Amino acid sequence: MARGRPSKKAHIVEAACGLFTQQGYQSTSIDQVVVTAGVSKPTVYSNFPTKLVLWETALASLTEQAQDEMQKVLVRLQAKKNLTLISGWILLWEAWVNKADRLAVYRILLGEQHKMLPSTFALFTEFEAVLESTLLAWIAEFAVSPMNFFALKAVSREALLTPALMNQAMMVKTELESQLDGLMK
Repeated sequence: MARGRPSKKAHIVEAACGLFTQQGYQSTSIDQVVVTAGVSKPTVYSNFPTKLVLWETALASLTEQAQDEMQKVLVRLQAKKNLTLISGWILLWEAWVNKADRLAVYRILLGEQHKMLPSTFALFTEFEAVLESTLLAWIAEFAVSPMNFFALKAVSREALLTPALMNQAMMVKTELESQLDGLMK
């Protein structure tokens, strides 16, 4: 393998991530992955014996990407001096829900639960832990009780993640800030 070039396996995973994001799990076939990745079907199957194994590998890759991206967002927010707890909180949630690949992960897990294995759910738990750990790192500088953290997270999930998953309008930012500020009192 040439230095600096991704392996065929990584290239297949990247192609699959794009297809799963665009089309979902059910509508993505191994044949489409073969064409998109520009590899042979035996190459795909030698690395990924089933579509579920390919999905789990893609999910692990998406989790790693999310970790890197959210860490960068967190560092940028922590460098801002005048950012309030709630403003930074909302910016972190917006960074999370404004990525098509992350929304695809939720949609696939919600829509295809019956096809998933316990290992898939364990990977999804790791995926969601990226958001959780980022939010916890953000609030570490503020005095937020576990109960307030739970309430902030629940309201944010309903105001931002759920509408994004359903292709509906999210709560207006000023209204959400008001709602979340009210929880902290």
